[in-house]
Amino acid sequence: MPEKVPHAQLIVSAQGGMAWATVQAYVKRLLCLEGGCGHCPSCKQTANLTHPDVHLVFPVTASAGDGTSESSLAEFRNFLKFNKFPLVRTWIDALDASQKVVQISVKEAKRMGDLLSLKSHSGGYKVLLIWLPERLHDSAANKLLKTLEEPEPKTAIFLISHDEESVLPTIRSRCQAVYLPPWGAEHVRQWLIQERQIDPNQAKLLSALSGGEPGVALDYLENRERLVPLAENFAEWMRLAFKKDLPGLQNWVDTIGAWSREQQRDFLHFSGSLLSQLERLRHHALKHGTLEWFPDVPFNASGFSKLMSADKVLLMHQTMDDAYVDIGRNVNARLVFFDAGLRLMKAF
Repeated sequence: MPEKVPHAQLIVSAQGGMAWATVQAYVKRLLCLEGGCGHCPSCKQTANLTHPDVHLVFPVTASAGDGTSESSLAEFRNFLKFNKFPLVRTWIDALDASQKVVQISVKEAKRMGDLLSLKSHSGGYKVLLIWLPERLHDSAANKLLKTLEEPEPKTAIFLISHDEESVLPTIRSRCQAVYLPPWGAEHVRQWLIQERQIDPNQAKLLSALSGGEPGVALDYLENRERLVPLAENFAEWMRLAFKKDLPGLQNWVDTIGAWSREQQRDFLHFSGSLLSQLERLRHHALKHGTLEWFPDVPFNASGFSKLMSADKVLLMHQTMDDAYVDIGRNVNARLVFFDAGLRLMKAF
């Protein structure tokens, strides 16, 4: 482990990616006298997130105990035990908070300062892991700035983000940014076959759909029924765009607009993956697409792919990416999806 460790690092990865696994491996090396042996008490405690010098901060609801992470710590550790590559929506579901505000409160900022002022139990580094700094309450973010600007000696702060653009620029500028690429479709495919013993064809399909992120692949595998409305609404969206059906688009937007923002972002991510599959079908580079999982969804993927072109696909991907960003910025969802629908109509 190098002598000079940045006091604040912003770890950026997609949801369901390698962020937590990477950070835990880093912290093991940082706290272990043998450089991350994996067998000593320190490494075992770090693996279980119970090390006395490792402190966790994550978003909760205002009604959760005192409104800080401390009241939900046992629940969060158990959550990560079964979700090695966590999704934000999965944590929100665990909190039963789909209709509530889930954030890092201003009370948490004071708690962070208090934790880092404590003496290290092991005499080494004190570590603070902050999951989803994009969900910091503005007042909490401003209080955190002082901690980042005036760190205690031998302190390491890791901020794990899945939406870097939503992290306050003043916080981003005070951190060393580390960008983690997707694990990769082939790694995910092999991992699914070896660890979950699933059919190789299904593993290949899931790995491609996941964008190379293992947590996304697992979510699709374990929650297939949740994908049905996503598949149905993707098929409907494509039909409306091709037909240029404005009244139908308005009705469709009213349906999507009633979903939670996490569901809407899931839908856009899923739609982007399906769009990539349609492009591969057009080039005869894919034999089995995800929509084959859903025989009750009336959509001729092979036939529709023949309507595509490189320019159309580029415009459609850009449209979905822009909508994803706007939803994350709390722009009115109905306006976002209606505008996206109009842009997709232009593609045809």
